[in-house]
Amino acid sequence: MAETLVIQCHDQSCDQVSWLIRGSSDAEPAEGPLSEAAKSAKGRRTLVIIPATEVLITAVRIPTRNRQRLLQAIPFSLENELTEDIDRLHFAAGDIDGENTTPVIVIAREKLAHWLERLESAGIEPMGIYPDLLCLPLHDGCWTLYQDNRLLLAHTHPHQGFCVDADNGEMYLKLALQQTSENAPEQVEFHQLTGSPSLIDLTEVLPDCDIRPLAVDSRAQLTDLLASNLAEKQQINLLQGDYLRVDKMTLQWRRWLPAAVLAFVFIGLSMALTLRDHFDYQRQSNELQAQIRQTFQQAFPNVKRIVDPKIQMEQQLKAMQSGQAGSFAQFASLFVPAASVIKNSPDTTLEGVSFRDGQLNLQLTIKELQALETLKKTIEAKRLGVEIRSANASGDQVSSHLRISGVKR
Repeated sequence: MAETLVIQCHDQSCDQVSWLIRGSSDAEPAEGPLSEAAKSAKGRRTLVIIPATEVLITAVRIPTRNRQRLLQAIPFSLENELTEDIDRLHFAAGDIDGENTTPVIVIAREKLAHWLERLESAGIEPMGIYPDLLCLPLHDGCWTLYQDNRLLLAHTHPHQGFCVDADNGEMYLKLALQQTSENAPEQVEFHQLTGSPSLIDLTEVLPDCDIRPLAVDSRAQLTDLLASNLAEKQQINLLQGDYLRVDKMTLQWRRWLPAAVLAFVFIGLSMALTLRDHFDYQRQSNELQAQIRQTFQQAFPNVKRIVDPKIQMEQQLKAMQSGQAGSFAQFASLFVPAASVIKNSPDTTLEGVSFRDGQLNLQLTIKELQALETLKKTIEAKRLGVEIRSANASGDQVSSHLRISGVKR
């Protein structure tokens, strides 16, 4: 079995890492500077695990199984859920399932370029980069959690999960369970870093689950856990498209070039026999596409940018049916930090919550107007945009409507 070096970057700087060599019987996981890990990279394939806090893990449902069209449509299907320009983002797609659902990982091109530059400057040429959350082990009917001093990672389904700060982990876990009440886990594996505070009472959050607590003694042990569950053919590799790397081992196939040339000649001759039919089908397809585009323009004259009329028409119809409700990920990204502020604000009660068109509306009561202004500034400090829509004083309380419309960059 060929040896593979697995390196885990625990933060964006990737200065201090942990690593181990898969396929080696006597290699033990280790911790240290990146330069030390690089000494083990020579002659081995290298895979890198990065924090899930730096990526967005999501999924899209696009009615096509054509891989090229799918990859072209993914950025536009997620455009309304993202705060950054899609041209500044990199989209890595997994395999399509039976319901035309495709898992997607989104990362800023600037961040990915930073990691690649950092690794390559240390002499490391990674063949794959994967988020740590999706490398946690996962079994049927089971959720896997990992908590340390800062974060809670939750691997809930293949290619799905969430990552939040540990202080808000219990709240976010409850929200996730509400969203998946019909598919609640029967068992939970809870990996906790030794010495980290116990911030989640799983027996209260999941009273009907079989809770299996497991201690993680060090970050190196965590890397060992993630590496042992990193199935490269099943995980989504961020190094796709513009960032695709070719394994040097594959270059050995060049010796088969003469045979490949003969095969291509044979294929070319076979294709030549069907070219006329192909051109007829292409002409008919172009006429049909023109008709679809014309129908789409008549039905939705306000849409100026037409990429794939069929997919865009289905998205427009779906949006009208659903009232363009924001995704759970959008809701959570606004509600969780706002709720943590409200929870710590004295004499403040959350009366109601609604979410529509990417905006979070909170109805609450508070002691006085000055306290309301202080609450607004505290939420804004979380890099959220806050608007006081109304504030009505009655007796010794103020009833207010706050609108949180997005994340400030």
